[in-house]
Amino acid sequence: MGNMVLKEFTPGKPAVEVGYWTVAHARGRGVAPRALDAVSDWAFGTLAADGLERLELLHQVDNLASCRVAEKGRYEFASVLPAAPPAFPRDGHLHVRRRADR
Repeated sequence: MGNMVLKEFTPGKPAVEVGYWTVAHARGRGVAPRALDAVSDWAFGTLAADGLERLELLHQVDNLASCRVAEKGRYEFASVLPAAPPAFPRDGHLHVRRRADR
């Protein structure tokens, strides 16, 4: 139905980025928010001893579906990030979920 990943976790580093995608027929069915919540809970439960304090989710400003997924996954909007072409051609949103918010 999709993929969920923690990008480049390093022990001792307080933050890691969460990435995901879903196949077209799974979108709008709550799959991504449920998976995001499960992976987030797992990450904090498993990696907190290695110093993980927060998870970060980035998406382009025009990706309203990803913004909703972040909100449903209890990720707070933190800031607007400037575009960084070619990988991130438009401005983006940074959402954060902190271990303390569990």
